[in-house]
Amino acid sequence: MLLQHSVLYALARGIPGVVNFLALSIYTRLLSPGAYGQYAVVIAGIGLMDSIIFHWLRSGLLRFLPAQHDHPQALLSTILIAFLFIVALTSAVGACVYLLWIDTVWHSYIPLAVALLWALAWFELNLELVRSRLAPLRYGIMSMLKATLALAIGSLLILWHYNASGPLLGLLAGTLISSLGLAGHEWKGVRLQMINKQQLVDLLRYGLPLTATFALTFMINSSDRFLITWFLGSREAGLYAPGYDLAQYSLGVLMMIVNLAAYPLIIHAMEQEGGAAAQHQLRKNALLLLTVSLPAAVGLVVCATNIAGIALGEAFRQTAVILIPWITLASLIAGFKAFYLDLSFQLGRYTMGQVWVALFAAGINLLLNLYWIPRIGILGAAYATVVAYTAGFILSWYLGRRVFVLPAPPPESGKVLLASLIMAVALWPTLNASGWVVLFGQIMLGITTYSLSLLLLNVAGSRQRLFHLLSIKYGTSR
Repeated sequence: MLLQHSVLYALARGIPGVVNFLALSIYTRLLSPGAYGQYAVVIAGIGLMDSIIFHWLRSGLLRFLPAQHDHPQALLSTILIAFLFIVALTSAVGACVYLLWIDTVWHSYIPLAVALLWALAWFELNLELVRSRLAPLRYGIMSMLKATLALAIGSLLILWHYNASGPLLGLLAGTLISSLGLAGHEWKGVRLQMINKQQLVDLLRYGLPLTATFALTFMINSSDRFLITWFLGSREAGLYAPGYDLAQYSLGVLMMIVNLAAYPLIIHAMEQEGGAAAQHQLRKNALLLLTVSLPAAVGLVVCATNIAGIALGEAFRQTAVILIPWITLASLIAGFKAFYLDLSFQLGRYTMGQVWVALFAAGINLLLNLYWIPRIGILGAAYATVVAYTAGFILSWYLGRRVFVLPAPPPESGKVLLASLIMAVALWPTLNASGWVVLFGQIMLGITTYSLSLLLLNVAGSRQRLFHLLSIKYGTSR
């Protein structure tokens, strides 16, 4: 089921990922670095606020809904009441900030940012509800519709001279439209008077530490944009953001796809079959996560020049080529920490452990950013990200094994590493080649070399499985 759901989520996240890739390419060609910097900072601010005030609801829903599959109305009612209360609170805070804000450049973005915060939070809550139902098809429809509409409307608004507000308004419109109707039936039977105080306490106890973790991790990802804007200006932040997003999003989506499929299966195994079944599922998850992410990281680094040349506007390319190797390394480390090592705290129900790890990593990131950005510029922010995630990875491993013991990396991990190195050697002669045709050839060469290496090394019994499928087909044809 893990592989089947991973394939479905690959389509559900992969197609929106392609659309977001196109959005990055189009926006960096239509917007100046300064305007793109404003857009990137607003998006980072919305993401930070969402992670602080809404993330706990999504985490609690995903964790507790499988245990109440037959009678979910009380839990969903409690979550809906909490969501509406937060919306009312943030509307009051947003109004105060709007009245007191002095800077004229950022003042006009405040109402739009608050509306976008609500829309994205509701959309993500519905996505997690659909994911908890093990319904990747609906998940994919919602994600694809949002990404497509946001890009289409945002591009038109930029052409109509809305500048940085254009993609923000496009994202708001795409999010609202895609939320309508696709998940509405999931909330049938929900009543405001059905709020359960004990469930609210459970949601807070479980979700708030995860919220703190997520917010601190988000700060590692995005605080550099605020600090670059502060020290160097919005233009430098605009040059920094596309290269960072290109590497982080490309690799992050692949690792997230595995987690989207694997985490609900782990929880179901834990709740219905016990710890041994969860350990078995975790072992499969670790191997699949490595098998998918490591060759992708290698390909991003080797083909960075061509990818940046195709994906980004001319003003952004040189900076992106410098950043991509560092952000790819940071994203790989961060993905394994978030989607594997941190499961110790979640499965052991000691989510405060994640908070201490994230706080430690965020502190290192902040201090290094404050020291390096004024001295060596935007590359210092990339260095700080790598160091911070490495520190978090080590601490998560050290503390997590005391809470819930994860299975050791499977023996096939070394084979995956070797297959990725073989792929890198095959791609190395194309290091400085450029163009769409070349990129297609690089992708095909990488996939072919890596797949053949996996088969020759017989990773996870892949060779026997292939022979078995061929024998079935041959026997059927006879």
